[in-house]
Amino acid sequence: MEFLQPIFFWAMVGISVPILIHLWNGRRGKVLDWAATNWLSGQESQSSRSFKLEHPLLLLLRILLWTVLVLLAVGLWLDFFQKSHSKPIVHLVVPSAEIEEEFRFEIEQALANGEQVFWLADGLPAFEMETQPPVKLLPSEVQQALDLLPKQVDSLHVYTTGMESDFGSNLLFVPQSSVFHVLTLKNGDFSKEIIALDSVRFLSVNESGLLQLNSRGEGNPVVNPVYSGPVKFSMVLKGQGKKKDFLAAFEAIEEVYGVQFSEVSEGEKLVVADQIPKSLSKDKLYLIAESDEVVLPENAVNLELQSGMAWEEVIEKGLLPELILEPLVDFLGIHPQEKRLSQPQLEQRFIKIPDSGKAHLPNSILLLLVLFLVLFGLERYLAYRLNL
Repeated sequence: MEFLQPIFFWAMVGISVPILIHLWNGRRGKVLDWAATNWLSGQESQSSRSFKLEHPLLLLLRILLWTVLVLLAVGLWLDFFQKSHSKPIVHLVVPSAEIEEEFRFEIEQALANGEQVFWLADGLPAFEMETQPPVKLLPSEVQQALDLLPKQVDSLHVYTTGMESDFGSNLLFVPQSSVFHVLTLKNGDFSKEIIALDSVRFLSVNESGLLQLNSRGEGNPVVNPVYSGPVKFSMVLKGQGKKKDFLAAFEAIEEVYGVQFSEVSEGEKLVVADQIPKSLSKDKLYLIAESDEVVLPENAVNLELQSGMAWEEVIEKGLLPELILEPLVDFLGIHPQEKRLSQPQLEQRFIKIPDSGKAHLPNSILLLLVLFLVLFGLERYLAYRLNL
């Protein structure tokens, strides 16, 4: 048993109202004149001033009526009602042929057991074997899909690649703690290309697939880089605030990875703009700050949409350097492995909604309404019979 709004229990003090009314009526009494009154002595004809409860059954009905009204306001959730409706077991599959292949047995078993299996895609479409996976959600759309899950879930299984791009960097709220099934990644050959920063320093991808800064000794120069020198850029921004944000992000990238940036009027490799330009060049990378367009060319990146956050939140959390660096080094020719989340990181990303925060109606409301009507009918009948 659970009370959804226990604060309304303060209304129980209202029970004192019918009790006080009955006590007062019992104290006051009624004066009835009759012929033999004059023959009574003074002591016998003196009225009693003690308190006494009259009509206890009527009083009990009125107390019960008020109690039922309070329980309706509090919202009584009865567990034994819920047991008659079993909570579903839900499986969410991130759209991926590799995930479907690796976890085929688990998914088929879930379907055979009558459990609910959905693609983690727009509208949570039902999963079907041997069908083309739907379009993968953008990070900003994942929570909208999770909001479509039932409010009461027995268990929630999530099948994922484990990559951050599956869910973005925001916290996600689900009706039940999640069990994660993470794709086993094969040891692939990572990019062997390098970006030359100067004659001895260069960026490359290490054996773990992560970007790192390297240096060679004098007399051992960097050879065959895919790009060398500073990154030339231009800005097409209306506000000075965003320009300062980008310049600060460039300084942070240079401090950590040694990549230098140089602003030019033409011949740029990188273009920073508020909105996507009407004409695009294939040999340039376009970083769009807050474009309303969702579908962009391959060499254009909507930074706000990529992060799944508002621009102010991106700046506040210091994510802009990372959002710039990832597409930049990929465009220049080296491809670091995408960030992979560990099991604890996945568990921290998915937050169980507290039961008290779930928007569900009390399952006892029909029972209490019927009880209220019965008590009200009895109370009115008894009050009419007693002429009260």
